[in-house]
Amino acid sequence: MAPLSLLRGLRTATIIGLAAATPIALAACESKSDGEGAIKVTSSNDACDLDSTDLQTGQVDFAVTNSGSKVTEFYVYGNNNRVLGEVENIGPGLTGKLGVEIVEPGTYTVACKPGMVGQGIRKEVKVTGEKKEKSEAPADVEAAKARYLDYVRGQVDGLVAQLETFTGAVKSGDLDAARGQFGQVRTFYERIEPVAESFPDLDPKIDMRWDDTEDGKVEFTGFHRIERFLWPPKADEIGDAPGQVSPADAAQAKTADTKEAIAKIADGLLTDAKTLQTEVNKPDFEFETQSFVQGPQALVDEIAATKVGGEEDRYSHTDLFDFAANIDGAETLIAEMQPMISKASPELMDKITAQFEAVRTGIDALREGDGYKSYDQVDEATRKSLSDKIDALSASLSQVPGIVLNK
Repeated sequence: MAPLSLLRGLRTATIIGLAAATPIALAACESKSDGEGAIKVTSSNDACDLDSTDLQTGQVDFAVTNSGSKVTEFYVYGNNNRVLGEVENIGPGLTGKLGVEIVEPGTYTVACKPGMVGQGIRKEVKVTGEKKEKSEAPADVEAAKARYLDYVRGQVDGLVAQLETFTGAVKSGDLDAARGQFGQVRTFYERIEPVAESFPDLDPKIDMRWDDTEDGKVEFTGFHRIERFLWPPKADEIGDAPGQVSPADAAQAKTADTKEAIAKIADGLLTDAKTLQTEVNKPDFEFETQSFVQGPQALVDEIAATKVGGEEDRYSHTDLFDFAANIDGAETLIAEMQPMISKASPELMDKITAQFEAVRTGIDALREGDGYKSYDQVDEATRKSLSDKIDALSASLSQVPGIVLNK
């Protein structure tokens, strides 16, 4: 079996942060606290309650309990609304844990996102205490992050270049060409999805779904607005089930998706991608250590949470391009960490390698021509089989952060 290091030039993803704070633990990772215990957060369908909003610099732990009926998320934001840490996919009745190292005093924002859509329910928290030194990552991890940064920048450069061609086809009316390019151009974005998601004002404009618009109250922009224009909803695709187009979504499409309107959306998408390009090329662009080591599982979980049911590309059904791109990103990160994992646990590395191959084989079996089979033509048994392989891989990847950081 070929080692994942051979795949290094083909994959991507992670999250960036600020010098002011470092994410220490994400979903399903219980962090240790040197304080009085975790801040208890209760996320309901319409509220985000914390048992304290007065925090101290250093390690801050949160225990987020979902008391509502919708799957929820919890985010911590720092300066410039940058995501410092997040815990996703907390089902009703469950508790997710998040640890964040905050080294500078100030005002920070937290948010619960019932239904995992929109801006969420936000609250400010005050952090007091002395400014502290940021935790140092092991030298081999820092070296891996430095190598990986070049790949991320290359993917964003590819995204911008491909978008120039794609948006040009959309605006010129060459819609067949645009349809043919849609899945491929999204590949560059999906590989670096966690990086983009750390810009909460930028990512929604690029990759928002109808679910994020609050039934049209928020302007629908980005990839999926153009996707809806290229593949107008059909009567048999409209409904309220996962993967279907909601009636309100379909109704808006009929009146709002004009050539003139979509031309402006296309210009905005290209502009936002160039802004992302500028951000990741800044000298102070940085991968936070925990985001780096957690990145493979985060990308794999993206498939399980929002793609397996067909919700992502619900108009075009090009979801399998996104599946493959998320796996690309996860494999790239693991390739960078392979020496560290293999040294500590060669059995785990062999298991992860085999599980990646199983997922990739499952996706490749659905290839059709230069692309993939339309996801609405993939039967439930095949979806279930692929989902099971992804879940098994996620479980193995959850062990990576502790092994790489020797915790």
